[in-house]
Amino acid sequence: MIRLPELLAPAGDSASFRAALDAGADAVYVGTGRFNMRRSQDGRLQANQLPGLACDAHAAGRRLYVTLNTIVYQDERADLDRTLTRLAEAGIDAVIASDWAVILRARALGIPVHISTQMSASNADAVRFLASQGAERVVLARECTLAEIAAIVRETGVEIEIFAHGAQCVATSGRCFLSQMAYGCSASRGQCLQPCRRRYRIAEIPDGPGSEAEFEIGPSFVLSAKDLCTLPILPEIVAAGVASLKIEGRARNPEYVSNVVRAYRTALDAIAAGTYGDAVRADCMRLVEAVYHRPFAEGLLLGRPGRDQFAADDANLATEKKVYLGVVRNFYARPSVAEILLHDGELTPGMRLAVHGPTTGVLELEAGPLRRDDETPASAHRGEWVTLRTPGRVRPGDKVYAILPASPAPLR
Repeated sequence: MIRLPELLAPAGDSASFRAALDAGADAVYVGTGRFNMRRSQDGRLQANQLPGLACDAHAAGRRLYVTLNTIVYQDERADLDRTLTRLAEAGIDAVIASDWAVILRARALGIPVHISTQMSASNADAVRFLASQGAERVVLARECTLAEIAAIVRETGVEIEIFAHGAQCVATSGRCFLSQMAYGCSASRGQCLQPCRRRYRIAEIPDGPGSEAEFEIGPSFVLSAKDLCTLPILPEIVAAGVASLKIEGRARNPEYVSNVVRAYRTALDAIAAGTYGDAVRADCMRLVEAVYHRPFAEGLLLGRPGRDQFAADDANLATEKKVYLGVVRNFYARPSVAEILLHDGELTPGMRLAVHGPTTGVLELEAGPLRRDDETPASAHRGEWVTLRTPGRVRPGDKVYAILPASPAPLR
């Protein structure tokens, strides 16, 4: 019988958290506070929300992890203790850590520790040592190949987690100083401004007479790595025996989380059933291609880096886009009908819609007949309200979007 790895999803807010659970994630990881590597991008979750998230995850038979994976300075240890105490009281399942202060203090409070990829554990000796210091799981360095990952799993018997999908950093295991040097915003403190995603010209400047002529290296996006996608090699990854597959994307929107988690959930279940063939793989690829992404690659899992791992452009290649329409004004549970107030655009029967909310998560539907009192309007426009049936519960205040084909990315 095939043993499937845990499917670990990102969440930067409550809507993404709910979307992850609904899409089939086994566990969700979030960040909160100053010790969070996505501090500048997903600071939407507050510490006082964590007990509720943990309760919801556990009620659904899932797990909740919290990232405390920045470096910790000397004068921050008291704040770290307060943060860890709140996490222990919230009942989270583990912290993801890269600083020894976090590891030691979490262990003292009885909080399980998962080692972050920032520690760059890339061999069995490192993994065994970290396990001897109380780590229950190690997220391997992103530089490891699939063959090396399988060997580490066999040699150590320690729970191994790897990244399966999402954005990749040009630096070793994400430890980059480019943002700090250029803008004074440290990636190691959760403030990266991603200068690697911008255009650069790299040139050799002659030292003097007789030296080689100046030359330039392109393409212009020479530091922008392609996004990771392991769907083409997922059976091999499962066979390697990893304990957890992590999806990157705590700064992404709820559609991204929903689509990517659904794709990998479908793929993993098909692998377990022995039905993961070309058709299923193509369906899963369509899901991940519909939402934000750069060109895809298998990262370093199949070998050391080369120029083919870098994108020629940093354009969003999503095949779909969402356009804001309005909000849910009321919901009638017995007939499962939502009343929607249009703030912008046009709503017509047959449109694909997505409803977002902190409790709803992401609910997708095809709009059926529209109603307004005794009328059946052909469309609704800004300032108008209509009702329509929904396949599940939505809440007043939820946002409503149209899902439309994306325009081709402009050439640069």
